[in-house]
Amino acid sequence: MSAKSTSPRAARRFDKARIQEAISVLGLNAEHGKLAERIRAEVINGKADAMVKSCFAALARNRGFSLMERNIGIESFKQAWVRRLQCYGQGFDTPEYFSERLETAAAFARGKIPLSILQLQHCLTQQTMVNSLSSIKLAEDAATVQPLVDCILKLTSLELYLAAEGYRLPEIDELQKALDGLRKETSQLHREASTDQLTGMMNYASLMETLEHQINAAHNDRRQDGGNPLCLIMIDLDFFKKINDTYGHVIGDFVLRHVAERIRAAVRDFDKAGRFGGEEFVIIMTNTELELAKVIAERIRKGVMETPLHLKEFTIEVTISLGLAMLKEGERKEALLERADAAMYEAKRAGRNRIMVAKDTDASQALPEL
Repeated sequence: MSAKSTSPRAARRFDKARIQEAISVLGLNAEHGKLAERIRAEVINGKADAMVKSCFAALARNRGFSLMERNIGIESFKQAWVRRLQCYGQGFDTPEYFSERLETAAAFARGKIPLSILQLQHCLTQQTMVNSLSSIKLAEDAATVQPLVDCILKLTSLELYLAAEGYRLPEIDELQKALDGLRKETSQLHREASTDQLTGMMNYASLMETLEHQINAAHNDRRQDGGNPLCLIMIDLDFFKKINDTYGHVIGDFVLRHVAERIRAAVRDFDKAGRFGGEEFVIIMTNTELELAKVIAERIRKGVMETPLHLKEFTIEVTISLGLAMLKEGERKEALLERADAAMYEAKRAGRNRIMVAKDTDASQALPEL
């Protein structure tokens, strides 16, 4: 019977540590490997077909037998049974031994064949081999026969355990697929909940949460080693109301998306950019000194100014005003945003299309236009 469709992930549930745990609980050890070899030589050798035939009549009376006959095939099942007997107990502590039995049981489960068929097969095998031990003349006394019986009982216990575990694998796989689907859906919902639908940037709520987290991290790092400077840029489109009044709000949305694309193109991969609201954007830059933040801010400004939005009927030139603030010791996000916002409005008062660097809440310094 084929069990190749069993998930590799499911089969790998039994790593070496778990295999060792299972055989240890059942009291199996290396000595039982030697005993299994004796059983193959003295009990099974040359008799595997006859043993399967003697067990099969009882197995055929099981209610689930017709399902097995239809979904697996009698001859295929018999041949697999004979092969197992011929290598009885061989490599019982190996991943291959566990995997083959887990996969067989999983195939039974997918075929809706009752687990009792597998269980009965193992019990009948055990009974036949124990009976065979009493009917053959072993070279040694009864004390030597008992370890062989003990080995048969323990190996049967292992077979029954793996049958039960393997039978559950398809169900576990389906549950895992459902769980993976839920995780993917949750991740998608989280992205949607944290993303501005117009620009694809972080929305206000996600931006504020990220800023709070980054500020706390910056303060912690500063207390420990004095590092992790944090800078914030507040950006506002110049004359955006005029754009909306002239071209309409649909075109205004195109302009916002265009500016968002220029911002993304100018910042670094680890910078955090989001839409603050309306035509305002915020950039959070961690581990960034003020001088480097100025360079990035200027790159954003020039990128927007030098890349007009081309639509079918017209070309719209856009500029932005930027306020740049560096986090001060002990400062919270509200104060940092207020200073960056004040610097941005100072840039507008100074003529727009420029960057102003906040010194404190009430004062700022303009960068010369390049």
